[in-house]
Amino acid sequence: MKRVFHHPPEPSTGTKYWRSLGELNDTPEFRQWLEREFPAGAAELNGDEWSRRDFLKLMSASMALAGVGLTSCRRPELHLVPFTKNVEWTIPGKFLYYATAMPRRTGGIPLIATTVDGRPIKLEGNPLHPASGGATDTFVQASILDLYDPTRSKRFVHKGKTSAVEDFEKFLAELHNTMLSGNGDGVAFLVEETNSPTRERLRGELEKKFPGMRWCIYEPRLGQEANIAMQTAFGANARLLPKLDRADVILALESDFLDCGQGDLETVRGFTSRRRVSASKDSMNRLYVVEHRFTLTGAMADHRLRCPASQMPAFAHALATKILAGTNDPSLGALVGNLQSTPNTFDQQWIDGVAADLMAKPGASLVLAGPTQPVAVQMLVYAINAALKNVGQTLVVRQIPRNPKTIDIAQLATDINEGHIKQLFIFGGDPVYNAPRGLVEDLQTKEPLDWAELQKKVPNILRLGYHDHYLESWGDALTASGDYLSIQPMILPLFGGLSEIELMNMLLGGPKPQGPELVQETFRLTNPAGDFQTVWSRFLHDGFAAHVQSADQPAAFNAGATAALSRDSWSLSVPPTPESPEIVLTGSYGMDDGRYASNGWLQELPDPVTKLSWDNAALISPAHAEGLGVETGDLLQIAINEKSPGGTVMKRELVIAALVSPGHADNSVTVTLGWARKMPQFLELPYAGANLKENPGLTEQAGFNGYFLRTAANPHVAVVGAKGIESVQVTKVGRTYPFSITQEHFSIEGRGLVREGTLEGYRENNDFAKKVPGEEELPHPPPSLYTHPPLDAPQQWGMSIDLNVCTGCNACVIACQAENNIPVVGKLQVAHGRIMHWLRIDRYYASREPFNQDRGVWPEHPEMVFQPMPCQHCENAPCETVCPVNATVHSEDGLNVMAYNRSILFEQLPVQSAAV
Repeated sequence: MKRVFHHPPEPSTGTKYWRSLGELNDTPEFRQWLEREFPAGAAELNGDEWSRRDFLKLMSASMALAGVGLTSCRRPELHLVPFTKNVEWTIPGKFLYYATAMPRRTGGIPLIATTVDGRPIKLEGNPLHPASGGATDTFVQASILDLYDPTRSKRFVHKGKTSAVEDFEKFLAELHNTMLSGNGDGVAFLVEETNSPTRERLRGELEKKFPGMRWCIYEPRLGQEANIAMQTAFGANARLLPKLDRADVILALESDFLDCGQGDLETVRGFTSRRRVSASKDSMNRLYVVEHRFTLTGAMADHRLRCPASQMPAFAHALATKILAGTNDPSLGALVGNLQSTPNTFDQQWIDGVAADLMAKPGASLVLAGPTQPVAVQMLVYAINAALKNVGQTLVVRQIPRNPKTIDIAQLATDINEGHIKQLFIFGGDPVYNAPRGLVEDLQTKEPLDWAELQKKVPNILRLGYHDHYLESWGDALTASGDYLSIQPMILPLFGGLSEIELMNMLLGGPKPQGPELVQETFRLTNPAGDFQTVWSRFLHDGFAAHVQSADQPAAFNAGATAALSRDSWSLSVPPTPESPEIVLTGSYGMDDGRYASNGWLQELPDPVTKLSWDNAALISPAHAEGLGVETGDLLQIAINEKSPGGTVMKRELVIAALVSPGHADNSVTVTLGWARKMPQFLELPYAGANLKENPGLTEQAGFNGYFLRTAANPHVAVVGAKGIESVQVTKVGRTYPFSITQEHFSIEGRGLVREGTLEGYRENNDFAKKVPGEEELPHPPPSLYTHPPLDAPQQWGMSIDLNVCTGCNACVIACQAENNIPVVGKLQVAHGRIMHWLRIDRYYASREPFNQDRGVWPEHPEMVFQPMPCQHCENAPCETVCPVNATVHSEDGLNVMAYNRSILFEQLPVQSAAV
């Protein structure tokens, strides 16, 4: 039986903190979990034994990164030949650091890569770059594992058979001549967004040489709505940049701007800079959030309102009407009067409060709409910011050129369907997996076509392999604010692949680059001052070009240009009901849009809100779950009937497990995308020794594929009355699905550990957090058997975490896993409580409403609190006293340190220490 220690109890009144509905309800299952010291079957796996095949599937890239074999109980013998001539700057075992950058869909992230003996092993932010300041995010930290991903393309394939490089170059030369003869007619490129100036330069040269070619950019998590609204309201090449460090009051409408998945670290740092309080005179910003589910941004909100996603246009209209009444802005009035009004069913007191707060801070407030919100909502938000005098202050405009010839995937699908495309180049992405369903109707059968059937109409398709990595090739990128970054490779391509710009250069008939020639040519166009080689070396050393700076542009909201577009795009949906709920498709904090589906670190990383590992789920509110008669783990069937423009009814269905999520909007179901992606087969595990005899086969397909529910007409929200949707039904299947959820693994068990207060309370008593509630009632602790280690060094280390600015993003968890090469354990072992993260982030719900167990009334509006739990470097650390080999000791300057080579744990698990 688990020993019960006497801890300070949680206060009986005030805010109650709880991990899950099971803890709040104090269910027997939760009590059984708490009272058991070890999970059931701790001594043996009780039928859960893993075969070698399953173990290889699970570890995949983690073992490749470790660089050891698993064919026996010892490491494989390697016969190394010493260098006849030492590699420049290289000392065996000494780290080398290089500046580079990771391209992302809305902007690159400047990085510093750590290499050991020619191998990159760790990524950190570039501290020289002023916008990022050395920060990174979850995907940057995990991307090092993708470099060693065994499911990456490792060969040239022609018609399903392995081909040689020479055959590919010959094919490309013939294709070049064919494209020349037809001026590029019938040639199309389907690419992801990388914000690369060199790629844009080569694209321009291709368009000159092949004027009939088509260029399509497709990003599943980015719609066209924001770009269309932005260019209409502020100009063709305008990009809006929020300056959250200047904003005192912020309102986010389905805008999860604290999620770094898009690559915008500057916005996050700007927001958190106004949350740091070091003295009583300091002030903080105030955040209002309106959203349908809990997000990282919603968790940080001072005031949060649940709202179905389909009702966001109606809320934006109600807010604009209130702002108009207080400002009498003519542009806002013209736009509001041009749109059909709706009955206001929202909390009017909440709207009055946020409107008054925004209007009290003209020029120092900010309203943000999510990138997938309809054009009319984007226009309303722009007009509100203009009325509040925020444009040019907290919302600045920069001119970043866009190519007007870019088409979307719907137009490309139409061209393919009509037989206009003969050559299709696919750079990155996986349209078979993530393209909207029913893009077009077949001209003969009139049946909707998915991408898998559609691309069969293209005679020749050239795909640049899966998961090309930015650490293997030269490149460049722009940040979200327009800064110019260098991307330099840390290693030669592991499998001899080509980058996008290299392939584009070959299509132009240029010589094969031997180094950074393509990027250097682009860098010359920036007109750097001084000797080129000197400024080029500085560019590579710093990681960015200091002479390339984007300045804010004077801009004004063009209300006249937005009126007609807003009216044409304005549509109001009937509020969802329990019988006909809305289905909301969102990105994943771990898988993004599916591009990280083979990354074991991100698969096992618990979702910051739901704490779900190795899966996604259909998120529903407690009230909606009660109406459906379902609990967490019950399977649901989602069925959507949608009529295509041609009149054909498409029925889309998905069976997915439910997860009851407090704080979720009622009559709304959220399905996160990016899961259940099928990865290509790999025939051997790279760098795992020469005696691997088993074929690992396909990688695990975790989760449920939400893309089955996604169409071009309704890519983000499906609700009755929206663009042809006739019905939406969610029914209980009658079976269950096992989840691995970590939210109850480390419960506080009613202890008063969480302490929070208001800014006013902090000004009155800035030591409130030091006092543990109920501490005076505890008995005196017994004397310790162990003596305190002497801490007599001149300097003493200490670490503190500012909980005011912690967003719970999990970047530190993955950074710890990458730094220490901690292995994943798999879904089954996570369910048993054996997750191995050395650093975790606890998530607590907070509510003041008592739980009525008899009526089953759950708190409808809980708040959320994050609490990181790293190694505390305890002065009297229990891990030091129990270690039989003295591998973990306390340094004289106050740190708990470990000798990895001495630890018997690491001797038993060579996989996690070999790469370090």
